[in-house]
Amino acid sequence: MRSTIFLLLLVLFFAPIFSYGQEKYPNCIDPEIISLPLKNDSVQEQIYYEQTDKYTYWYKINAATTTTLSYKFSSISKDDDYEILIYNFSGDNFCNDVVYKKVRPDINTANGGFEVKKGETYYLGELYINGFGCGHSLSIIENNKQKIYRAIQNNCIEEAMETIVVEKIEAIKEIEQPVKPNQVITGFVLNSNTQKSIEAIIEIKDLKGNNSEQLVSNVENGFVLKDYLQKEIVVSITKFGYESFLDTITLKGENLVLELNPIKVGDKLIMRKIYFHPNTYVLREESKSALKKLTKFMLENRKYSFEIQGHTNGNRSVKRIKRYANLGEEWNFKGTSKKLSKLRAEKIKAYLVKNGVSEIQLTTAGYGGDRMIVAKPQNMKQAMKNIRVEVIVIQ
Repeated sequence: MRSTIFLLLLVLFFAPIFSYGQEKYPNCIDPEIISLPLKNDSVQEQIYYEQTDKYTYWYKINAATTTTLSYKFSSISKDDDYEILIYNFSGDNFCNDVVYKKVRPDINTANGGFEVKKGETYYLGELYINGFGCGHSLSIIENNKQKIYRAIQNNCIEEAMETIVVEKIEAIKEIEQPVKPNQVITGFVLNSNTQKSIEAIIEIKDLKGNNSEQLVSNVENGFVLKDYLQKEIVVSITKFGYESFLDTITLKGENLVLELNPIKVGDKLIMRKIYFHPNTYVLREESKSALKKLTKFMLENRKYSFEIQGHTNGNRSVKRIKRYANLGEEWNFKGTSKKLSKLRAEKIKAYLVKNGVSEIQLTTAGYGGDRMIVAKPQNMKQAMKNIRVEVIVIQ
């Protein structure tokens, strides 16, 4: 019986679409994007569309965390009937692989809610059955936060306004009961560009700057806050390759999401703690900590391209050091400072590639002493400022 009903719905669904032509197939290629977790307690968004687009409307849900998602759906006009379709889709072409091929929904919509998993993509569509096709109201609810979408056909503005007024009156009648806060708050730190969870060290203080606590947020489980419920706290994060984060936050019991902005195109990282043995392109063991941080940043930002630059203190000729005579080619360099700085940049590139960074993200350059920070150093401290590695975001 359910199979027969579904086939009937699909017939009703596709008949008007193909009568208007595929170009009238609304919103399938470019659906409305919903990102989870929701950032604000309550947000409303109005969407307007033409009559020819009344047959379906699609929402694409990107889940950055595992959570329970519920929804409330209502039609703008009481004469309109709709069906909700929900898919969990992992391919590249939702329209072609699922919708055009009439694949059945793979998530049960009977209870108005379903589980979403971190990193997965879901499509929610309203299928117009009959009536005027004036539009719909969709509330997405997650962890006491909701986002409301009102998709309204332009020919039905008056009906829509009447519905909105009634909904506002009903909302006023529902006096919101205070929500008992969770005993434990889970938080995540996200890369603002990729919306993926990243590792970070978070410092928590009270408003007076006392009771400092450090928490480690990892990729899979985030971090946990205890004993801060219904309190204002000062949150700060300093992470290599990202802008510093500092904000005052009131914890209300829901999960906490913090976003860090990575450095931008044209910005540079000065790697002063990458060391080489003198007159060689052999990395010192003490460089490993800085190289690991650089590797992690590049792996978190795979869409960036970088130029690794080597710099020396002046453009002198470099001579071999006799005590390194039996230690191999990289220990016994002889030539220009520019060539040495280029080889050092290549050495760092090789380390990064070996540890998972894509080679196509990386280019190298050796500037020798052409770009010294201190033009005429007077002491060792000033000279050491010139001997450095810089990593530039170039794309």
